[in-house]
Amino acid sequence: MSSAGLALQEAMREALIADDAVKAALGGAYVFDEVPRGAPPAYVEFTTLDTRDWSSSGERGFEHFVSLAVRSNSRSRRQAQEISAAVQAAFDGAALAIRGHRLVNLSLVFWSVMKTGQSYGASLRFRAATEPF
Repeated sequence: MSSAGLALQEAMREALIADDAVKAALGGAYVFDEVPRGAPPAYVEFTTLDTRDWSSSGERGFEHFVSLAVRSNSRSRRQAQEISAAVQAAFDGAALAIRGHRLVNLSLVFWSVMKTGQSYGASLRFRAATEPF
């Protein structure tokens, strides 16, 4: 069986890269697990993945908390807000194809926009539940 958390992250990344609104907000398909050295903003980076056993007496399952960081190149909040909204919309009702697992649900827990140096960024946290096939 493949890692449920890793399979979820891969499916989420693929969904963001394929989403036209996300690409428009970022200026391209700049969604990374590891940001390439010297990559200029704007981009989305997967930062934290917490996975917990969510099994019941009869069913195996996992609960995941996935954190994303948005880095913008803007001195206003607008770009970070627009990227965050596009990311949220990309996952709203998404039927992610997760290798070896079925997505039970995926929802935004919170997002926060903050100043990071001379520009703005954002932090988003999603909760997902998955079950193996």
